[in-house]
Amino acid sequence: MLDKLIKHLAALPESTRVTVTGIAAISLVLLMETKPWQQNSPPELDIGISTPASQIPAPPEPLVDAAAEALIQAETYKSIREIDPQLQPLFAEGQFATLKDRLLNLAADAVKRNQSRQIIEILSLLAEVSIEQQNLDSAEVYLYEALDLVDATNHNQARGEIFMQLGRTHLRSREIARSAGYAYDALQIGRNQLLRRQYQLAQQNIQGAISHSLSINRFNAAASAYSTLALLFQKTGDHYQAEQASLESARLYSSSGQLGPARAQLARLRDAGIEEWRLFNVENEIDANYQTYEESINQIAVARDYQRLYHYYLNQENLARAWHFRLLASKSLENISKRAMFHRQQGVLAILYNSNDAMARARRYLSDASSTFKARGMDDLDQQARELIQSVY
Repeated sequence: MLDKLIKHLAALPESTRVTVTGIAAISLVLLMETKPWQQNSPPELDIGISTPASQIPAPPEPLVDAAAEALIQAETYKSIREIDPQLQPLFAEGQFATLKDRLLNLAADAVKRNQSRQIIEILSLLAEVSIEQQNLDSAEVYLYEALDLVDATNHNQARGEIFMQLGRTHLRSREIARSAGYAYDALQIGRNQLLRRQYQLAQQNIQGAISHSLSINRFNAAASAYSTLALLFQKTGDHYQAEQASLESARLYSSSGQLGPARAQLARLRDAGIEEWRLFNVENEIDANYQTYEESINQIAVARDYQRLYHYYLNQENLARAWHFRLLASKSLENISKRAMFHRQQGVLAILYNSNDAMARARRYLSDASSTFKARGMDDLDQQARELIQSVY
């Protein structure tokens, strides 16, 4: 049919053929613009999210205590720690997930009431929680948001405190880099000592590498060290300890998304003569760990979609709805394990190289904090900032 249409057009005079072709092209453009076959479909936000709009739940209402909400609505400024006295005990007990959720809900309500001073304080506290959770990128984002709000509202009293928090964030980044470097060096030394049959010294270094890697959430590095520890125990004839180290290595690998190395550890256990019924249970555990990891990665992707929606509505100056999606992002990450959150990490050399920049930033922010405190006559805080500058290394 298309061939006949082309032949028919070719038989027409040139002026008529151009007119007919132009009308057809315009009709096609109008059809694609209006898309009548999609008029009943829900609109999609073209902001790079992978979650369909129809599957995004309605934003939740902030869950803030009535007494706290009444204080937030009050005209007079009151510290958020006074508004919600449960914050300090939660921080002291290390219940950071609960604390973060509570702070985000308070922030959403403060945004709705346009209480900028309380929003700045909440953002600073959220950064402090993120530093404790070793989520330094999030901490920096919170503090930059707080700094922007300080600049927009001229709440200069908080400026020095935010600079000090930024300095502490980069100091922590340097501490993590040094721990990663120590763990790497200790593992390489331990492996060299293992080759030389210096088993006691090798064990001390390998276990030190494991301890430091776990303390900074470098689970793949810890899994590799456990694999070396298993080899050491095998050479010394301690088959039970060798088995336990291999099992822990397999658990860490699988729950960090490294299924290949996890199964390599199981193959080592099979070669060592472990009973098949026990190996069957371990294989099920490894598969379950990996399944949990995959589900966690999916939830992280959903949280990123909510974060994109947060920034979209933030740019639209719809602050209340933006913060609702920020709450949804936090909710999506509630049950995510640290092993999934830290599944992608830089190599040790890259971490150490970047930590040089972290030192420079820490020194700059702490110097800015000191200058701010000194100008306002806040001598105690100025002294704290100067002491932190001395600790930059």
